[in-house]
Amino acid sequence: MSSSKTYTLGKPTSAWLATELDGNHRPSRENKIVAPGQTLKDGMVVGYDEDSHIVQISASNTNAVGIFVGDTVTTASNETGQGVIIARAAKVVGENLVFPDGLTVDTQAQVFLALAQLDITLVRSA
Repeated sequence: MSSSKTYTLGKPTSAWLATELDGNHRPSRENKIVAPGQTLKDGMVVGYDEDSHIVQISASNTNAVGIFVGDTVTTASNETGQGVIIARAAKVVGENLVFPDGLTVDTQAQVFLALAQLDITLVRSA
């Protein structure tokens, strides 16, 4: 397990984030623990594993809890890491989000519904 460190808010985002809540400490964001064996990239939709650590969304785990933001975090199979997610109240460009290869359109629709429950809604790209 990695040692505890201070979380960062993440770098400025790419074209996937249209807007988020304004205010002190970026209220749309949350610090999270990244599960072992992950490579999470900016704009990647994430869910929780059985230990409540964030993992990339998959066909078998469509319950999205947010969108990873910031520099790529890669964890070894025996360590956790630290990351930041957009967890609420944001508008995102759906076609610019990062999904695993092979995720069907129907599965992506389930993911977008889960994000909508968090008040993370889709907008069209400019």
